[in-house]
Amino acid sequence: MSVNKKLCVSIPLFDGELDIIESKIDSLQKQSISLFEFRFDFLKEYDQLDKILEVISKHKNQSIYTLRPTNEGGQFLRNESERLTLLKKLALAEPMLLDLEFRSVSKNNEFADFIDHNNVRTLISWHDFTGTPDKEFMVDLIDNMRVFSNYVKIVTTAKSIDDSINVLGLYKLIDSGINLVAFSMGELGIISRVLCSIVGNSPFTYATIEKPVAPGQLTINQMKSIHSLFHNKLI
Repeated sequence: MSVNKKLCVSIPLFDGELDIIESKIDSLQKQSISLFEFRFDFLKEYDQLDKILEVISKHKNQSIYTLRPTNEGGQFLRNESERLTLLKKLALAEPMLLDLEFRSVSKNNEFADFIDHNNVRTLISWHDFTGTPDKEFMVDLIDNMRVFSNYVKIVTTAKSIDDSINVLGLYKLIDSGINLVAFSMGELGIISRVLCSIVGNSPFTYATIEKPVAPGQLTINQMKSIHSLFHNKLI
């Protein structure tokens, strides 16, 4: 797989930009980007949600749909009940993966049953915005998360380079049947964002078009430049 195919570009969706979504996607495809994360939590109103889903529907098989609440680092300001209702609509749109927070799906049997009954392909995610737990905790966490999906995402906050190294070390400690996306946020976590799909077996890593949507996230050009150095064995 080429390095570009391992880049998933986050696309924040904003109110009033329905007409330019397709042009953004076209621009990314011209850069050989084929994986997209649509961040629905950047919307303030959801009256055009059906139209947005229709516009991006032809890309759904190469897309992750995310509706991140504020307590998980996202922008969704409404209550959890409203979020779950919207998540069900996103689920029924059948994206490649629906990003679901482990804390949400593990505490809501009705929602978990809905996801299971409708055979929704999910990326189960977990974020730590204060630090990086020890490896044993994270390995146990992954075992619990994989109950819901074999696509699992662990994101910690790096307070040191060792934190990033420990997160990258998870790839050697888990079952090979797990599609693990694991890296750390923050400046000290940048190395893990780059290396998780190079020395680790992450199916993809994230990049941004311009402004980062998460701490330490690199732009497409920055990520491609670093990946090219590895690909050409210059570093």
